[in-house]
Parts: sequence; C-alpha cells; structure tokens
Amino acid sequence: MKLKWTHGAALLACIAMSGCGLIGGGGKAPKGQVVATVNGEEITITELNREMGGASPANAQERKAMEQAALQTIINRKLVAQAAKEQKLDKTPAFAQQELQAKEAMLVGAIQRKVAATVQDPPRAEAEKFVAEHPNMFAQRRVMVVDQVIAGKFDPKLMKEFEPLKTLEEIEAVLTREGVDFQRTTTVLDTLNAPQGLSETLLKLPPGEVFVFPRGNAVFVNQIRDSRIVPFTGDRAINFAIAGLKQIRTQEALNREVESLRKAAGEKITYNDKYKPEKPKPGAKPAAPSAPAAPAAGATT
Repeated sequence: MKLKWTHGAALLACIAMSGCGLIGGGGKAPKGQVVATVNGEEITITELNREMGGASPANAQERKAMEQAALQTIINRKLVAQAAKEQKLDKTPAFAQQELQAKEAMLVGAIQRKVAATVQDPPRAEAEKFVAEHPNMFAQRRVMVVDQVIAGKFDPKLMKEFEPLKTLEEIEAVLTREGVDFQRTTTVLDTLNAPQGLSETLLKLPPGEVFVFPRGNAVFVNQIRDSRIVPFTGDRAINFAIAGLKQIRTQEALNREVESLRKAAGEKITYNDKYKPEKPKPGAKPAAPSAPAAPAAGATT
C-alpha cells in the first residue's frame, strides 16, 4: 500500500526515537570507526562526515548537535531502506530502472569531476577582458523587478489582441474573458546571470513595455516595474568571470570527451529501425555531441 506523505513523516519521526522500539536494545556498543549500527548494518565515521557535507561547526557543542542530526538522518534512511528490501520493493522493474539511472548519473559525475580537474583557471588578464567586453553583466549590470502574469497555453490568436495593451491588468481581463487560468507574481531579473541575448532585448524595451515569452507549457506576460544599475566590479567581478570562463572551458572539454567516446564506439552503437536518427542533409553540419552540463558558477550579488 502506498503511504501518504503524512504517514511517511510519522514513520520517520517514529523510527528516529528509541521509544518506538526500533532502535537500541541488545548487542555490543559500536567502537572505533563505527558510530552506530542499524539491525547489524554499520554506520562509519566516513559515512557520517559525508552526510554532514563538509560542514565546519564553530565549536564542539555545535559539531555534536550537527553530528547527531546527521546520524539520525542516516539511521532513518537505513531503516526505511531495510524495510523496503524486506518488502522486496527493490525487486520491481521500476526500481531496477531507477537504480540503473542513479548509477549511471554517479558514473557521469565521476567523469565530469575527472575532466574538470584537468581544466586550468583562465589567466586574470582574460577575465579582465571578459568583464570589459560585457558591461551589461558588470559595470552597467541591472537588477529589474518584473511583474508577471503566468498563464497556461492559450489560442495564439490572443497574442494579436495583446499587442496594443499597455498593462498587465488589461492582459488579465482578456485571459479572464477567455477562461484561461493564470496567476500573478513578481520576480527579479539580474543581467549578471541572465542570458546575454535576453538582457540586450530587455534593455532596448521602452519603459513599461509589456512583453511575452513562452516557457515549457506556460506563457509569461511581463512588465518591468523597476530597473536600477547595480555595478559589479573589482576583484569579485574578476573572480566571477574566471569561474564562468572555467565553466565554459570545462563544458567544452566534456563535449570533446563525449565526441571521442562516440567515435571510439563507432558501429557498436546500433538502433532499432524505428529509432534511427535521420541522416544529415547534404552540406548540413552535424550537431555537436553534448555532455551533461558542468556545475554552474555560483551567482553573486
């Protein structure tokens, strides 16, 4: 029987407490590198530290509290996992597929980290040049407060009706009349992190202009309420550029790795006739193989 979230939460709360009768009891106390056992399955210091994610507590008391929280999380997870195995949930086709995907994702991550380790930081002069050539990201960086109306897909003919409208309230009136579900929200757009093409387009818009763009199964109708220049300069900007350029180089290196692997595989990649990719048209340049995205450089403000 599939448990609802509330029941699952109650289960996890229960198994975190010795009073539920699932933890504690007989057996010798773990020693050395083993910090706890759960039905005979050991939890080591290495596993505990990994759960803490490299956190650096300020003092011994804080570390103790973090260790306990992390340890109880591991215990909860092991108990639930053990229960799933006892119920043979790990023998289902769905689980086998998810397990395969998770393992492949871990292996891909290992390759990504190996390739990324070979990519050197670009020189400071290159980062300075990048900063100078992208004023919209740095010296003239803008932070925009954008009001939005988010609607599900609707008849494209409505787009023509939107063209003369000047406010989101007028847009909402049309959507309401047509029975289109929508919601009103506000977001912040930062040209430091926005795609360059989008930033250039927005900066050319007249003040208060309503603009529309689709994303997935939704349509976003937007109006910039406020826009101000927030320069991003100095060493922080240079370091950000270095990280961004390194990310680009890492992604390029990953793409080359994928291309190399595909060439090496050659005819070992075979297809069911129904799923064969179309042959490129004469003169058309084949699409470059893409690797899973490299970790993004952290945004900053």
